[in-house]
Amino acid sequence: MFMQDVTRFAATPVTAAATLGQGLIDGTLIETAAGWRPVQSLRVGDSLQTLDGGLRRVVALNRREVLPGEPVVHLSGGHFDACSDVMLMPGQSVLLDTVGLMAAPYARIAAAALTGCIGARTASAPRRVEVVTPIFAEEEVVWAQSGLLLLCPGLRGGDTAFPELHARAAALFLAERSRRFA
Repeated sequence: MFMQDVTRFAATPVTAAATLGQGLIDGTLIETAAGWRPVQSLRVGDSLQTLDGGLRRVVALNRREVLPGEPVVHLSGGHFDACSDVMLMPGQSVLLDTVGLMAAPYARIAAAALTGCIGARTASAPRRVEVVTPIFAEEEVVWAQSGLLLLCPGLRGGDTAFPELHARAAALFLAERSRRFA
C-alpha cells in the first residue's frame, strides 16, 4: 500500500557515485531473485537477496574499470565464508559475524584490512576488469560467493548501521576470531 521506492517512477535514471576503492569485481557471484549470477550481469531493477532475508531492488549501478596491475584483495575460497576464490576492491566493506566478541552482531571491515589473515592477500588485477557497485534506495548487505557478506551503498548515503573496525581494531578482532575458530 505504501510505496517504499520512489525511484521506480523517476523521469530520468537515478545516478549515484560509488566510493572509489569499493565495488564488486566481475566474476563475483551475487544471489539474485533468480539464483546466483555474476555481478557484471546485473541491471537496474534486478532484485538481490540481502542479509535481512529480503529481496531489494537495485536502483542504480556504478560501473568502472580497473586496469591490470592495480591493487585488489584476493580471498581464497573457504575463508570468510566464500565458497570459491574472489577478488575484492581494497575499500569494499566486508561484514563479519561478531557474536560473542562485540555487542553488535556484525562489524564491517575494509577488504584491505583482511590481508593480514590466512586466506587473504593483496594482489594485482591480472587483466582489465569491470567493477560494479549495486546501489540501493538504502544501504544493503548482499550475499556473494555463497556466504560472503558485502556492504553496498544506498542513495541516501550517510551513516551506516554497522560499526567499522579500523586497521588496528580489525587486526585485534581478526586475531581473536582466528583463535576462537582454530
